[in-house]
Amino acid sequence: MVVYLDIMILENFIVNLFILFLTSQTLKVNNKILYLLISSFLGSLYVVVLIIPSLAIFNKLIFKILIAFILILIAFRKRDLIFNIKATGVYIVYSMIIAGICVFLECNKMNSQTYLFIENFSYKKLMISMMTIYIIGNKLIWYIKDRKDISSFIYDVDIILQQDHRRVKAFLDTGNELREPATNLPVLVVEKDVFSNVNLDTYDKFYIPYRVVNGNFGNLEGFRPNYIDVHVGDKKEKKEVIIALSEGKLSGIKDYRALLSRGII
Repeated sequence: MVVYLDIMILENFIVNLFILFLTSQTLKVNNKILYLLISSFLGSLYVVVLIIPSLAIFNKLIFKILIAFILILIAFRKRDLIFNIKATGVYIVYSMIIAGICVFLECNKMNSQTYLFIENFSYKKLMISMMTIYIIGNKLIWYIKDRKDISSFIYDVDIILQQDHRRVKAFLDTGNELREPATNLPVLVVEKDVFSNVNLDTYDKFYIPYRVVNGNFGNLEGFRPNYIDVHVGDKKEKKEVIIALSEGKLSGIKDYRALLSRGII
């Protein structure tokens, strides 16, 4: 019998990804797709055990459970032993259910005298296609929903300068309570590139201390514009703020270039 190893690895990769995806949804864990992909790929390499006789020992039940546990560790990166055991159990149960469905469909296909079946129809391809569509569709729906939620927190902001003005998209960061200590004004964090053609040396400099959740801290350099106009619905709200300059990009997909603090809105 001819065995196409690359096809076997690809099929098992999709099945592993589907099972890990179901496991994450069952446990209501929102983890990065990258780790699911890595775990699924490593798990797909386990098919080598089935075709190399010298590795047959790794086909025993204890090794299958151990491999499942390792895949869970890679996919979810949790240090909670109870969670990892529970997740491994869920992963194994889903694996058994899918394996049972495959066996049932194969028996259904082979026993034409008892069951109806469509000749030359690949149930394996159908299941893998359904798994792929489910994974992509589910992630796409979540992405659209997430972008819709984020867009409701994005506002147009006009920054009025001494001799110019800039309009930016600003995201309302509800966890941001930055204020400049000397003036006690709220802080609007803006990408520095927005002011690439503005001579900021004509403005007084301010230094805004900050601390992030991971413990890192520092100071942001800023300046005080004349004022800003925040577009809220059909209205404009005039605010006095300090603008802090960010060297890096604030949004990976560039849908906003500034961060509003809670004190502004």
